Amino acid sequence: MSLQPRRKDIRRTERRQRAGFLVALAAAAGLLVGCAPVRKPPAQPPPQLPPVQPPAAPETPAQKPAALPPSPLVPVSWTEVGPISDDLGFAGLAAACRQSAEYYEKVAPATLFLFGDQTVTAAAMAAALRSLATEAEDKSLSPEAKLEWIKAHFTAYRSVGDGPAESVLFTGYYEPVLRASRVPGGRYLYPLYKRPPDLLEIDLSLFPVKADRSKLYGRLEGGRVVPYYTREEIDDKGALRGRGLELCYLEDPVDRFFLQVQGSGRIVLDDGSSMRVLFDGKNGQPYRSLGKYLVASGKLPKDGVSLDAIKKFLAAHPGEINQDFDVNPSYTFFRFGEGGPYGNIAVALTPGRSIATDASLFPKGAPALIFTEKPRFGADGSVAGYDTFARFVLNQDTGGAITGAGRVDIFFGPGAEAGLAAGQMQQEGRLYFLLPVQEANAAMAR
Repeated sequence: MSLQPRRKDIRRTERRQRAGFLVALAAAAGLLVGCAPVRKPPAQPPPQLPPVQPPAAPETPAQKPAALPPSPLVPVSWTEVGPISDDLGFAGLAAACRQSAEYYEKVAPATLFLFGDQTVTAAAMAAALRSLATEAEDKSLSPEAKLEWIKAHFTAYRSVGDGPAESVLFTGYYEPVLRASRVPGGRYLYPLYKRPPDLLEIDLSLFPVKADRSKLYGRLEGGRVVPYYTREEIDDKGALRGRGLELCYLEDPVDRFFLQVQGSGRIVLDDGSSMRVLFDGKNGQPYRSLGKYLVASGKLPKDGVSLDAIKKFLAAHPGEINQDFDVNPSYTFFRFGEGGPYGNIAVALTPGRSIATDASLFPKGAPALIFTEKPRFGADGSVAGYDTFARFVLNQDTGGAITGAGRVDIFFGPGAEAGLAAGQMQQEGRLYFLLPVQEANAAMAR
């Protein structure tokens, strides 16, 4: 049973906190000059919502509560969801559940996570996922028995998606495996950069300024904070060249660009050794989709955009690569590391089971059920068709291009085969988050 406050107390406190925050920020909106902002495992995973504390004092007229934004999740019955299944036969689900449970066990037990108009504590989520992991790997249970157990122990919340059809677009990402060298020369000409020491990360919650984001990234110039260098300034104009920040050098600028989009990868050095490169920060510039730009500029048809199609276009137009890449000013920095790849909750991702969603909308680490289509390949490697499927997944990552209630990115794993499948993933579907049923019952009883 959750040790959480009553629902109306939670809502009143959340409104007070949001209103107080906006009033305080409005005092000095001009203090900083900057710009708007995978995937790096933070030292301490951030909570989905701040712990809700009892009010310290009665409301005053100066503390007018702000209206809460509408939730992107609405409760539905399992009858409305329809028949469910798991196309992977529950393989890998237990491991992914335990990764999320570890995340919940690292934050304060009373930390609240929002499902629609209900909340659940981190402690309750951890316990529910440990139980789900046990059921998923129990070989004495039939798949049907496992599905019935899930329906008995979780309540479904559907994402409102995009538009009146409540559609959700599913794409894929993967971990590339690339060849590289520690020194430039020959075919190895395209550097991956370490995080620059002059990259400032500014926590806006510490300043009395009005902002629509929690952090800014920039650098000092003449005593002022200014936006950090763009992709064009770094790659085309050499803003970081000669500063000893080159981690290694890749063979292909296209591989480098998409490694930055993916957020991590494995490299095989020219001496035969291999290691992982992990996300170590961004320049804070806004992410702009290369695919959307290619469609808007008439270079690709709207119904033909996929990772594979974009790569084929770039290969056929090498003289336009810099111009096309510079449309996205966002830039990723890397470090060598072990383990992972990691998502935004500091746990290793599980191929086929980890998804990335908008971290500002959906509960981090939570279990979910997806319905969509996956590519089927012929003997020659071309797409022979798409097969519908359902699968249980865990919300363990986010991404610059994954925004809104109608976007999900599925992690396909490492290597060329995963890259092929991820590159062809561009399908509509449905997304449901799963709330432990005892928490839903407790909320309705209050």
